[in-house]
Parts: sequence; structure tokens; C-alpha cells
Amino acid sequence: MSESNQAPANKSNRRTTAIAGLVAVFVIALIVNFLVGKSGLRADLTEYKTFTLSEGTKNILTELDTPVEIRYYVTDDSKTMSPGERARARRVEDMLTSFVRNAPVKEIELTNEEGEFETKKIKMLSVKKLNPEPNTDAEDSAIIDGLQAGMSGETNNELYFGIAIQCLDATEVIPFLPVNEETRLEYDLARGISSVHGGKDKKIVVMTTLPVAGGFGGNFQAPPKQPWMFYELLGKDYELETIPGSSTEIPPGTSTLIVVHPYDITEEAMFAIDQYLLGGGNVIAMLDPNFFYARALAEGQPQMPGMPPQGGPPPSSNMATLLKAWGVKYDPNQVLADLNFGSEIIRRGNFSPTFLTLTPDALGPNADSAGRTDQMTSMLNQLNMLTPGAFEITPKDGIRVDELVLTSPANQLVGSFDADPTQEGGADRIREKFQPYEARRPLIARLSGEFETAFPEGDPAAAEEEAPEEDAADAEGDKDKDKEKEVAEKKDDSLKKATAPGRVLLIADVDFIYDANVVQRSQIPGLGISIPQFLNENLTLVQNAAEQFSGDPDLINVRSRTSVRRPFTRQSEWYQEAQEKYAAEVKGFSEKAQEVENKLNQLISQTPENIDQAMLSPEVQKQLRELQKQEVEFRKRERELQKEVTREFRRKLATYKFGNVLLVPVLIIIFGIGLAIWRRRRVAAR
Repeated sequence: MSESNQAPANKSNRRTTAIAGLVAVFVIALIVNFLVGKSGLRADLTEYKTFTLSEGTKNILTELDTPVEIRYYVTDDSKTMSPGERARARRVEDMLTSFVRNAPVKEIELTNEEGEFETKKIKMLSVKKLNPEPNTDAEDSAIIDGLQAGMSGETNNELYFGIAIQCLDATEVIPFLPVNEETRLEYDLARGISSVHGGKDKKIVVMTTLPVAGGFGGNFQAPPKQPWMFYELLGKDYELETIPGSSTEIPPGTSTLIVVHPYDITEEAMFAIDQYLLGGGNVIAMLDPNFFYARALAEGQPQMPGMPPQGGPPPSSNMATLLKAWGVKYDPNQVLADLNFGSEIIRRGNFSPTFLTLTPDALGPNADSAGRTDQMTSMLNQLNMLTPGAFEITPKDGIRVDELVLTSPANQLVGSFDADPTQEGGADRIREKFQPYEARRPLIARLSGEFETAFPEGDPAAAEEEAPEEDAADAEGDKDKDKEKEVAEKKDDSLKKATAPGRVLLIADVDFIYDANVVQRSQIPGLGISIPQFLNENLTLVQNAAEQFSGDPDLINVRSRTSVRRPFTRQSEWYQEAQEKYAAEVKGFSEKAQEVENKLNQLISQTPENIDQAMLSPEVQKQLRELQKQEVEFRKRERELQKEVTREFRRKLATYKFGNVLLVPVLIIIFGIGLAIWRRRRVAAR
């Protein structure tokens, strides 16, 4: 056979072999994918191990000693659910499978059909998947569990997509599964299992006058207000109670006391907190020198025409007597500004050094810093504070201080007026006069140990009642006075020193838990319920603190990984670099504009008594026009420089985004071209 006939045959054989190889690889891939899917095996290559159950979840499952059943309701129909919703339903099913796989098998006593006890090995967690089609037992079961059919956001069809978790007679329901990351779903499931298995055996008391529990808002025609999200979340795991800032005692059985914006707290209430803490209590105190959203709480209140909003709480709060006894210095009139953690306010197009976006750098400068190692904060990625205060702590003997969240060294305390970013030019004035403290200040700190009383004289209410008696005793003589003093001392049975270690968590911001700063509620069509979309991890920290003080520490581990949000820290750095580039020039023009304004005022002040006549003078008119023209030019140039700062920042951001989007396709194209050239040369060499 000739070489010309052999060449086409060889090419045909190679083509056939190549096609057969591709088919074989495709079939093998299908078989492997099927087997792996059936076995549930998978590799988690994500940075934060998003698809792997946390140690906290595994611990909760390990401790189960009573069977828990999860009923998973999903309208599994391709005509009802969109492809995206069906994919989400499969991810939920995969998560449930992981839970069951990690649940233990234990021996428990059960009653058989004959009424006799027998020991059986039972899986402590089971999942039942139900498709609640109309007029079926599954639909009846969903209704009994408290689920309602909602509307698909993509197909507008009615569907069920929720979970009921039951242990004995306790049931937790997730009426509709939101589009959340897998770690949030893991927390919801772990919390539900922990709740039905352990029950709400701890009580948290919230001392505040703010409407954190929702309810009647003062308008009979409006629906009741929703509870604040932090209160709603804590209510899922604890028995909650609210008391005013004038309370004279802390309710018995309180595992943790949360004090929120105590602008109206009385000495008697602080004495009650003092005695509760000395008895081994736990206190979370949220103070604020400028509660930014206080004005929002005035909405719905009667207002005076032409006047600022009235009816909201004062923006500043303090607990001076207690803080002094704890060794804490806090100024209720000074707001913390931080150039490194300040935020760009997109709607206003400028930078606010008092609206803080706190990245992991705020957890401490070193790997062994308290914020980076403590279970409450170590896994947090982003916190937000609006016009917060700051603490300076000199611990008393026997008290340990853990500074969990701190400022950067580039911080300064400023007045409340300039701290408000809605005030024109406030941020500019802060930057122009900024003098960095050059040391970190704690924004969130924990004090623990055996405290001493802040009221060595005893109950201030009792002292007020006895004051008239003491005056009468003075009139009768020293002898009677001493006798009355002895009687008063005998009556004072308050604690002076701790009988058990106590803990205090100080947070220098109340906006830290206000809904507008932490959550966005999305309504589910047809259900009448809202699904929260969390904007940061503020509430995660509050829940972690509650768990650390009075709850299940394993839930901290699960909750702390509910967000894998990674803040764009480089954007803040670029904005700061752009500001620094033009800072000197902006400051120079601002000073020139101020100098011109001063000259105008000086010229007017030097005019004779008849100012109208002086102003008509051609010489004065000429000087005024010249000075006004200079002031306008300086102000215009100042605005142009501020715009240039923003343009410089936008250019850097656009360049980065363009390069990031373009780089990968270009690299792939270059790789493909190189591979094609290499293969062509290899074939030609044959």
C-alpha cells in the first residue's frame, strides 16, 4: 500500500481514537459525578470553609440525647419553581444531609407496640422531605406547623419553602427560607435545633425607655411597630423582659442585663445595677454621646411647624456614677473621629470620619490581641458605628480589661456638631484641625472580676428618706446624731464588695443596634412576613455577647461565620490618599476664603455710625466688590479641589475594576494562543 493511502488512514484512526477518548472521559465524568452526588462527598475549597459545618454545629449535634426531627417543606416542581429556586432547594437539602451525617446514634428507651420499654439505637437527627401539593397530607402538615404558601419571586407561582424543627413538644419554624449564604442557613438550623432541644431557660432583661420591643407607637391609625431586630433575635433563644431606666431593682433570675441608651437613668437604677453586678451579674451597656438615629424616633410624634423634629430621646447618654467606680473615663459630649476607619457616604459623595466601618484591623494590632483571640469577636469581618464615643479605662484592683474593638491611632475626639455628617462642612472642619491621638482607644471593652460598689453610702433612695431625720438629730445634739447614724448603718444591708465575679461589656454606640444601621427587611410576596438582610455583623457581636454571658457558647462559633463579607479596605485607602494629595491646597484656599471674609467684616465694622452712607461710598463699594469676587473665586476653587479628590478616587477605582475584569480574559486568550502554537509546532515536528 502506498504512503499516500496510509496517511489518510492514520488521520482517520487518530480522529476516531480522539472521539472515543472524549466520549469515554465524558461517560466517566458522569458516572463519577453521579456516585459522588449519591454519597454526599464534596471538597470545600473556599477560603472560609463556607460549605463545611463549623465545630460549634458539630458540638450541638453531638450533645443531642433526644431525637429531633426536621420537616423540610418544598414545592419540588419544575413548573412552580424557577431553576434558580430549585438549585437553592438542592443546596438546602445538601445542608440538611450534612447535619444528619454529623448527628450521633445513641441508645434510648422507647415504648413498643405492646407498651413495653426496649432499648434501641436511634439517629438523634432525622429529616423528612415533604412536597405540600394542594389537598394532600403534606399540605395539612405544613399548615399545622405554621407554614404558609408564598409566591415565587421569579415565576409568581404559589409555593412552600420552609422548615419545621421539632423535639418532643417544642417546635421551631423557619416559615420561608431566604436567599442567604450557606453559613446563615447553618446558623438558623443549629439555633433551631439547640432551641427545641434545650428550651428557653435563661432570661435577659433590657433596661431602656426606647421602643426596642415594638408595639404601640402613639398613633391609633398605624399598625404596631416591629421590635428592633436585636430584640427579635434574642427573643428566639431567651425569655425577654424590658424595664425602664427608673427601675429600683433587677428582676430575679436575670442572666444578663442589657442597658440601652440610659439618657434618663436614675441613681436608684444605677444602684440596682451595682447590686446585681456585685452578686455575679452580667451587664451589657450601650452608651452614646450622639445617638444619630434619635431624630428618627421622633417620627410620628406631634411636631411644631417650622421647628426641628421633637419628641425623640436626647442624643447623649451616660452612667457616670458606675463608670467612675469601674475606672472608666467617658465623655458624653465628645464623638470619636477616625481617619482610617471613616466611611465614604455614597449618597452625599463625601467622606465622614465619624461614620466608622470597622474591619478586622479594629480587633487589635497583634495576633494575640484580645479582639483577635476572644470567641466573641475573633471571626468578625465588619462592624459599623455612627458617631460613637470612646472609653479610656484604668482598671481597678481585681478587674481584668479586654479591649475587643479599638480605633486606629489616627483618631480624635470632636464636638457633636461637626461630627454630624448632615451638617455642611463638618467633615472638612474635622480634617483641617485634626490632631491624631497616636494611640488606640477602645470602642468595645469587657471588664470582668470582683467589683466594688459604686455606692459606699448604700441605697441612695434610703439616704434621701433619712435626710430629714438626720437634720432633726443635729438639732437635738451630737449624741442623738450618733445614735441615728448607728441605726442607719444597721439598716444598710447593701453589698459593698462582690460575692461572685461579674462581667460588664461596654459599647460606645447605640446606633450599633438600630435597625436602619444593621438590617434591611425584604417582604416575601403573599406571606406577609419580612426576611432580614443583614448589612454588617453588629448584631452577630451582640448575640455572641449574650451567648458568652448566659447562653450556649457553641452558637457563637456558628454565628460568627454567618458572614464572609470582605470589606473593600483598599477603597478607603485610595480615598484617603486622594484627600492627602490635595489636602494642603484645599486648606490653603479655605484659609484664604476665611481671610477675605474677615476683611469684609472688618471693613464693615470700621464704617461710621451711618453705615448706609458709608456703604454708598465708591471706595468702599470697590473694596467690597473686590473682596467678594476673591471670596467667590476661593470658594469655587475649593469646591473644584473637593471634586478633584472624588475624581482621583473614582479613577483609581475604575482602573482597578477594569484591570480586574480584563486581566483574566486576556490571560486566557494568551494561554490559548500559546497552547495552539505549541500544538501546531508539535504536530509539524512529526
